Amino acid sequence: MLLLIVLALRRQIRFAPWLMLALLLFEILAINGLIAINGAASNPFNAILLVPLVLGFMLLPYTHATVVLLLSILAQLTQLALLSEHSHHGQMLGHYYAMVGSFVLTAALMAVLVAYFRVLLFRSEKTVNTLREKQLRDEQLLAIGTAAAQLSHDVATPVQSIRLLLEEVLEQQPQSDLILCLEQQFQRIEQHLLNWREVADDVREKRLHAYSIQELWSSLQQLMHVARPESVIDWQLVDDNRTALIHADRTILPALTSIIINACEAASLAQHSAVRISASQSNKSWLIKIINEGEALSKETLAALGSRVTPSTKGHGIGAVLSNATLEKFAGEVNWQQQGKHIITTINLPVQEPSPDA
Repeated sequence: MLLLIVLALRRQIRFAPWLMLALLLFEILAINGLIAINGAASNPFNAILLVPLVLGFMLLPYTHATVVLLLSILAQLTQLALLSEHSHHGQMLGHYYAMVGSFVLTAALMAVLVAYFRVLLFRSEKTVNTLREKQLRDEQLLAIGTAAAQLSHDVATPVQSIRLLLEEVLEQQPQSDLILCLEQQFQRIEQHLLNWREVADDVREKRLHAYSIQELWSSLQQLMHVARPESVIDWQLVDDNRTALIHADRTILPALTSIIINACEAASLAQHSAVRISASQSNKSWLIKIINEGEALSKETLAALGSRVTPSTKGHGIGAVLSNATLEKFAGEVNWQQQGKHIITTINLPVQEPSPDA
C-alpha cells in the first residue's frame, strides 16, 4: 500500500493496471484475514480498508476500481458471519452491524467522491493542455506575423526604387507592350502591399467592418478567379439573406480564400480539380461547406489540422492554422472531416441582423 501511495504521489511512474489491481486485492484479502482472526466485525480497524479503496479509484480504470469496491464490501459483509458466539447478543450485535453498514456507506461515498474529483482533474488537465496548445500556436503565429511584417517592410524600399525606374522607362518608351505589361503586374504588387497595410491597420486598431453575405460571397468569387483561374469551382449560394451581416476585419477574406485554395490544391493533386462550395444561413450563423477530393488523411491529422503546425512533405499546415486562428477571432469555427475520397471543410460564422436604426 505504501508503494502505491508513493506511485500516486510520483505520477510519472506507473505499474500496469492489472498488477496494481492484484496488489490491492491481495492487500484487501490479507487485512480482512487479520481482522477475521482478531474479532471479525467487532474489530474497529476495518477503516484501514478505505485506503486501498481510495488508491484504486485514484490509480486504476473505473472497471478495475469497481472490482476493488465490490470486494471490499463483500469482505466486510463476510465478517458478520465470522463473529464469535459470545458476540451474538442484542446491543453489541446491532453495534457490529452498524459498524459494517457505516463502512459500506462510507466506502460507496468515498468511491463516488474520488471518481468525481478524478473527472474534474481530467477536465482541468484537458483544459490546460488545450490552453498550452493554443499558446504555442499563438506564439508560432506571432513569429509568422513578425516575419511577414519585416518582409513587407524590406520589400517596400526596392518596390519604390522599381517604381521610379519604371516611370523613367515609360517616359522613354511609352508604347512598349512589354513595359506596359510589366507596369500592370507591378501595380498588382503595389496593390497587395497597400492591402496588407490596411489589414495591418485593422488588426492593430481592432477595427471591424460589417460585411453582408452577398458582399463576402462575391469577393470570394473574384479573389478565387484571380488566384486560381484554372480551378473548376461550383458556387452554390442557398437562402441568400441580403440583410444579414458578419462583423470582422479585413483578414476574413484572406482566411476564407486560403481555405478554398487549399481545397483546390488538394483536388488538383488528386487529379480531380472540381471543388464544390455551398453556403447557407441557419440559426444565426453562416455555414460554408467546401467539398473536394483528396488523399486519405488519418483521424489524428484531421484533428490537428488548423490547430497546430504539423510538418509534412507538402507543407506545414501554416495556412490552415492562420485561417483557423483568424476565424476564431470572429467567433467562427472550422472543421475538417473525410467521407470516402472527399474532404469536407465546414466553416461557421455568426451573423447578425442590422439594427433598425442603422
